[in-house]
Parts: sequence; structure tokens; C-alpha cells
Amino acid sequence: MADFVHLHLHTEYSLLDGACKVDDLVEHCVKNNIKACAITDHGNMYATLYFAELCKKNKIQASNGSELIKTQAMRVKDGSGDFEHLILLAKNKTGYKNLVKLDSAAFVDGFYYKPRIDYKLLREHSEGLVCLSACLAGRIPKLLLRGDYEGAKKTALELKEIFGEDFYIEIQDHGLEEQRRILPLLLQLAKELNIQPVATNDVHYINKEDWEMQDVLMCIQMKKTIDDPKRMKFETHEFYMKSADEMAELFSYVPEAISNTLVIAEKCAEEPCFDLKDNGD
Repeated sequence: MADFVHLHLHTEYSLLDGACKVDDLVEHCVKNNIKACAITDHGNMYATLYFAELCKKNKIQASNGSELIKTQAMRVKDGSGDFEHLILLAKNKTGYKNLVKLDSAAFVDGFYYKPRIDYKLLREHSEGLVCLSACLAGRIPKLLLRGDYEGAKKTALELKEIFGEDFYIEIQDHGLEEQRRILPLLLQLAKELNIQPVATNDVHYINKEDWEMQDVLMCIQMKKTIDDPKRMKFETHEFYMKSADEMAELFSYVPEAISNTLVIAEKCAEEPCFDLKDNGD
């Protein structure tokens, strides 16, 4: 069996978007002998402590993170809506504290429709964090889709300067045309700038057949009905917690993107984010 760790996953606390209940997620890991997993909820860390406690009880390595929204200037409220996603994972207590500070500031100082951070704040609180370039909503993929390779390169270099070897180019493939269009460019960027690639599946539900449940959540969020042809919806049913073998097959042409998930998981295991007591169970 191939080795792979999920590093981009949304629990029920990615409100009205993620459909992975924390209890079900850990139970799934136990049943499938999954020894490590990360959670990266949208703009919050509500699930982190409970997830860490459950994982410790079941001898699973928990990596805590968040998919934060980044903007050019978090205090500017001009209605531009130029939001960019970024995945951050805590390596240790310092990283966890920095993630908490970023998340808190996003709500207190940067909230405008959604909690936001900017590059200035990111630089101030980058220690102890691993950074992934995120999904199609990340700045680098957005620029590549616009045909701005040099702009994407500039952003990648800036993030590499901030995070060093803890910055990774994230690649995904859910069967979306846009993803497959920029995948070669992401890998070209990684090779050109000597940045390691990492494969993720943007997990929003645990099992493939759960897509319909998540679809209903999206309808509630958007105040739309299931039969509304104009509503926002996921174009494929591939946003589930794929097995290690499925991920290895999907990215067989870039095996280092799979093995790098283990590298990152090991980084996130260097020091526990919480001082959890062993309850003896």
C-alpha cells in the first residue's frame, strides 16, 4: 500500500461547506489504518483541540492547520473581493500560537465579508508554520489561469522567502478542466524555483457517496435550491477522502508530490501543539 497523508481537509467546522464530522473522520482513520491526518478548516480553528484529543486517544498523528483568506491589505475595505486562499499547518507550539494569532487578527482586524490576513501579518507570524499554495482559489493558481506566469513566479518566490523550505507548491486533480490546465505550469514553477510539490485532495466529505450531503450544505449556504441551474456547485464528485493508493495512482507521474506529504507530516510531528493529558483510555 502506498503512503500518503491528507493535508487539505475541511471538517464540519468549515461551516455549510465541509461535511466531515470530526468523530466520523477519526473513526474512518481508525478503520482504514490511517496513522496521520491534517485538518484545514476555512478561516477558523474551531475543531483543532477536539480533533487533537480524539487523535491522541486513537494513536493518530493530528496536524492542525487552517485555510486562511489572504488579501493585499487586510484593513482595506473597498469591496474588491480579491480574496486568495492559503494553507497553513502548525509544526510545533510556536507555529500553533502564530496560527492562532493570524486567525484571531483575521476576524478582529481583517474581517470584511470573510476573515482575512495579508502578507505583512503573514511575515510577522510565519515561524513554525508550513505553507501550501492552496487550491484554484490560491493566488498562484489564479495568476496561472489568467496567463500571468511571471506574476505566479513572483508570488511563489515571495512565499519561499517567507517560509523557506516549508513552502510547497500544492497540486490537485479533481477532474476539473482548470486544474488540469495549470498542473503542468505548477510543476514547471516548482522545478524552476526549486520548490517541492505536494499533492492534496481538497477533502469536503469522507466517502465518495457523501457528495450529495455536501451539495445540500452548499445550497443552504448560498440560499439556493437543489434544482437551481445557476447555483454554485462542485463540478465533480472527487472531493472525498481518497485512499493512499488512489492518490498515488492519480499522481503517479510525480511521486515526490506523494512522498512529500509524509515529509510535511513528520515536520508537523516535531513537537505537539497541545499538552494533552493521557486519559488512560
